[in-house]
Amino acid sequence: MTPDANLNTDALRQQFLTAHRFHQQGRLAQAEAAYRELLADAPEHPDALRLLGVLRYQAGDADAAIDFFSRAVAAGSMDGRAQEALGCVLGEVGRHDEAIRCLQQVVATHPDQRSAFFNLGMMLMQDPLQIDAAISALERTVGLDESDDRARGALARALLCRRKPGDALQQVEPVLARNPGDVYALAHKLAALSLLGDEAGVAALVDLESMIHIDRFAGGGGFADASALNTRLAAHILNHPTLGAERTTTNGMDTGEILRSAEPEIAALIGFLDTAIDRMMDGLTLDPTHPFPVSRPASWYLSGWGVRMWRGGYQIPHYHKDAWISGVYYVQLPPVVSDADGSQQGWIEFGRGPDDIYHDARPATRRIQPEQGKLIAFPSYFWHRTLPFDDDHERLCISFNVVPAQG
Repeated sequence: MTPDANLNTDALRQQFLTAHRFHQQGRLAQAEAAYRELLADAPEHPDALRLLGVLRYQAGDADAAIDFFSRAVAAGSMDGRAQEALGCVLGEVGRHDEAIRCLQQVVATHPDQRSAFFNLGMMLMQDPLQIDAAISALERTVGLDESDDRARGALARALLCRRKPGDALQQVEPVLARNPGDVYALAHKLAALSLLGDEAGVAALVDLESMIHIDRFAGGGGFADASALNTRLAAHILNHPTLGAERTTTNGMDTGEILRSAEPEIAALIGFLDTAIDRMMDGLTLDPTHPFPVSRPASWYLSGWGVRMWRGGYQIPHYHKDAWISGVYYVQLPPVVSDADGSQQGWIEFGRGPDDIYHDARPATRRIQPEQGKLIAFPSYFWHRTLPFDDDHERLCISFNVVPAQG
């Protein structure tokens, strides 16, 4: 369908500009009302339909967003943005086949739409049988902009899935030349080096002894010891209004941001985290050119979330992409974590990433036993996971990130 010339009247253009201005200013309720008023006069206005879809997506209403993006495409939206947005939201709600077809149509008709190639590559990469197609889409993305670090990182991961660690290194090295502390690139460089059997290269980036900091709460902030603090922190996690809003664990759930609180237990924990981070950095003896100290932010803030696990709970290997230092403070642990039987249930392991990119690589690893009141901090690019446990008692902890402040 071609756009209707009647959509280009001065009155409609002014209505659209007013709605769009509200949207850009963050006055979302006024923007939505203005878009809807425009659509009452011109039901097939493609830009109003698309941007109303964006608004509904921002409000968390994926179904409505899909409806508006679909209507925008049907109304003749010509620049590919509505169809790309439709494909992305279809993918988010699990309609992957439709999403892929949608994005393939975009790149076929808009061969220079770099974001569409990137989103198509990311969607294809979720299917192990379509890794080669994902690589092609991501190579096209990088070809359109060689400075696109996000696309280079994604392409590196796809190449690792195809057991091409040398090619993956070629993608991450330009990223690290621009930003030596890029967490995604560092994590995937470690995977590539491990697949190549380059133990010296891995060791140059990761020392599992000296670069992992262990600390213990010994009192402070009005709490005599870890037991007193942890009693309050356990209640804080279990009663947090966002508990269950996020699920990054198997047999577990997370809170949202937990450190933005004036409660004394949170203030005491933050004071301890600040002290522990200072001790960690004071204790390092790394070469000043190492990417971890090189990427030390001029300013940063703490972000944290509570994690509740029950029988069978674990976390798959991961890293923390937007942080510099990450860590965990243990609040409550099942008896089995005491390791009386040598099983190391519920322990944290460092050094090896997921099987889809590590394959048969066997890098050095380190497992550390959690203890109530213990803090473990580490560079955010370190791969780590939590081992499952078999116990009726729940495991509570607070994970945290040291996040570089913008500007």
